[in-house]
Amino acid sequence: MNRRAAARVVAGAALLLAAGASAAAVSASIDHWSIDPAHSHASFSVRTLWFTHVQGRFLALNGELRGVDAQRDVVDAWIDTGDLAMDDADALAQARGPGFFDTAHYPRIHFVSAPFPADALASGGALQGTLELHGERHPAQFTLLPSACPAQPLTCPVQVNGALSRGEFGMRAHRGLLSDRVILDLHIVLEHSD
Repeated sequence: MNRRAAARVVAGAALLLAAGASAAAVSASIDHWSIDPAHSHASFSVRTLWFTHVQGRFLALNGELRGVDAQRDVVDAWIDTGDLAMDDADALAQARGPGFFDTAHYPRIHFVSAPFPADALASGGALQGTLELHGERHPAQFTLLPSACPAQPLTCPVQVNGALSRGEFGMRAHRGLLSDRVILDLHIVLEHSD
């Protein structure tokens, strides 16, 4: 092997080593966070014909936030529909029934986001993805609210809100009495995972 060929082999090996070290540094910097179900919840509100609101709250939110790379994260979150709580027992029974969440057939609401900028946890921004609810899967968009916490997401909850059409997800009961638009608010506390 002549000197020129040997130099190329050494240069190629150096590039491969540098690329490997760079990839290792990126993967070492990628964080993984679990959603703390004991301190995270989701609530919803639907306006009635009389301009009051029917409200409910899912007592536990589960899932994870993980880095795709050093600049982007994804969230994979779900709610067990049986965890629904409402003040009125009759409204709760109807909400769990076939015209709404149908908890017997659809025990879980599931959302997987598209990759989003990691700094959106502090600055706020759009959170797009796919929502599976009541046996239907549709694109959905939520809003990450800006945080005043300097160490986000280390010490402060993540606030997310949005709206969806219940009819789009096959929940058409009481259409004359309840609005099709459902307002959602999520309060998420993250725990660092190893």
